[in-house]
Amino acid sequence: MPHFGQLLRRLRGGRSQRVVAAELNMPVTTLSTLENQPAAPRGYVLRKLAAYYGVSETYFYSSPATEMKPSRAASVWLRTVRDDASAKDKIATFAEPGYPDHVKDKIAQRIAEELSEKKRGNKTSHSAKT
Repeated sequence: MPHFGQLLRRLRGGRSQRVVAAELNMPVTTLSTLENQPAAPRGYVLRKLAAYYGVSETYFYSSPATEMKPSRAASVWLRTVRDDASAKDKIATFAEPGYPDHVKDKIAQRIAEELSEKKRGNKTSHSAKT
């Protein structure tokens, strides 16, 4: 499980420490120190970071319950994609086990339609630029 500093760096993404520190109104050295410490700070600093990144304060605390664990459904899906060439064009959706297959299929269909619309939109806007 990643520690506080690793989670903080992950939230910063590709933005520079200098830019983020300026937006947080803190010295770059302070942000750097925070990104390298294993434990989450308390109080105002933690609230400020959580608000800036749009996450809850509990995001920074590791919990065994929040760890990702492999599931049987995920393993089956990965085997299907690996073994069945036509499955590579399908979309994986997460739904509670109680959802009927026809509901899951509708969700996957809607996602595929939206992706297709986005691709058409991107091609149109790209071709309009050239």
